[in-house]
Amino acid sequence: MISMKKFRVACQMLIGLIVFAEAVFAGSIFSRRGLGLLRYRDNVRAIGMGGVGIALNDSISAYFLNPASLTRINLTRIQGDFRYERASIDLGVGDNGLFSDGGVSGLGLAIPVKLGQVVAFGVRPYSFSDFQFERNDSTATESLSSLGGISELYLGYARQLGALRMGATVDFYFGRLDRIWRLNYNDSEIRNSEDVLNRQVTGVGLHFGAQMQPGRWRLGSAVGLPTRLNVTTELNTLPGFTGVIGKSKLKLPFWWSAGVGYAPNRHWLLSADYRTQKWGSVEPAELLGDRGADSFELSFGGEFIPGFDALSGYFKRVSYRFGGNYQQLPYEEPLGKSVKQMTVNFGLGLPFGRGYNRFDLAVELGRRGSLTDNFVKENIVLLHVGIIGSERWFQRPKRR
Repeated sequence: MISMKKFRVACQMLIGLIVFAEAVFAGSIFSRRGLGLLRYRDNVRAIGMGGVGIALNDSISAYFLNPASLTRINLTRIQGDFRYERASIDLGVGDNGLFSDGGVSGLGLAIPVKLGQVVAFGVRPYSFSDFQFERNDSTATESLSSLGGISELYLGYARQLGALRMGATVDFYFGRLDRIWRLNYNDSEIRNSEDVLNRQVTGVGLHFGAQMQPGRWRLGSAVGLPTRLNVTTELNTLPGFTGVIGKSKLKLPFWWSAGVGYAPNRHWLLSADYRTQKWGSVEPAELLGDRGADSFELSFGGEFIPGFDALSGYFKRVSYRFGGNYQQLPYEEPLGKSVKQMTVNFGLGLPFGRGYNRFDLAVELGRRGSLTDNFVKENIVLLHVGIIGSERWFQRPKRR
């Protein structure tokens, strides 16, 4: 009988030879399945604290996952977040690769319309797929690509009722996911071929949240209702056929999250979140042919601000952040093993102007996948940059 150790080594070599040997890496291998890698992240402040945000709120930041946090905002906030990722791929058999990716990770606007009432809208990525490999032999070059992603345009409303903060958000999903297979022959007398499977995705979802702040504690929870998105599949071949070949549904399952924070004084804030989503309950026919796995995310972190007096020096007003994040991704790999991701996070909040604006930085260092369970490991570095500006809209100045 073949031992498990020999079987594991054989699988590693098979993946290395078939998929990655002589490969050109464009993005994470784990983005090739289903919707791609999901972007369940809040603003850059939250990422610097390990990804927490369900129980947090402040008068400057706009949080997406729990819309109840918007009630603290007292000036119109314009927020933009950007991301850069760089990772190395390790197969454990000598083959490796390197990829980098970046772009806008969120643009939003939050407007207080009355005391304790805020509306917000913006756009953010929900998922992305960017994977490519190619093989060369003496006769042809074969390549397979997975490109695209889903974005969401959101419209939220939050209101404070006594000690309770509540919020709701309507999510408008849209995007495109492409799978491209090309075969280019070295002999010019042989016609090359290309198949492009294009999926257009649209739909609407809802998520809600609530927060309370009893004493020094901060409590929050949020839920997202299940929804089915519309998928139109089109096939384009070279040479040959172009047209719609089917329409189907893509299911986004119910999710919920809970968070707790503790602020012993004005200078320190500690927080932890838990979030889960039942992707394992989704049939492959409603997940673009892939098999899902129940996902979860556990995050914890803290923030320290030495001082608040403008005369005490700039660096005493800087926010220093730290945290950690552990999550299970929503897809199963071929051998039925789930994919884990772990990061250590650090961040800074740099105030500018009169203190109503902030420049946020966050860094994540960690790994995605493992050689033992998935035969592939990605060592990842992510840099996040956010900028928040303020304006006074729809508010009358106080009369003297």
